[in-house]
Amino acid sequence: MDNDKPNLPNDYFREASEVLGEDFWQEIGQLIPVTGPRIDMYQDAAAIVVLAELPGLENRDRIQLRLEGQTLRIEGEIPRLYPVTDNRILVKERFFGRFERTLALPKPVSETGVVARYSRGLLVVELPIEASAKQTNIPIRD
Repeated sequence: MDNDKPNLPNDYFREASEVLGEDFWQEIGQLIPVTGPRIDMYQDAAAIVVLAELPGLENRDRIQLRLEGQTLRIEGEIPRLYPVTDNRILVKERFFGRFERTLALPKPVSETGVVARYSRGLLVVELPIEASAKQTNIPIRD
């Protein structure tokens, strides 16, 4: 493993913090609207895995998932569990309300075998990579 390889996001964050100050990230974060839940996506040998933070949902019936070709659409509504209006909130980093996230999948996936689980505020969707998605070399003619 190469220990000298830079960790670019962390390196940039550290350098920007040194120049701009620690408060910069808090201030810039308030300018960027939060438009939906936080999502991670990764790939292992057999599947594309999508994780979405959906806190406060009492049951999975409030989440809609659709696979449209090679696009995964996640829709739902995250309730605000405390009675405070937006004009009284001093710092807002969390997302509440209706959302729709559309994710382009990096590889062709199979419609069969898709598994979705929701537990303790985390939605996990496993989409099997299409076995028949083979690469074809295309010859170039003169």
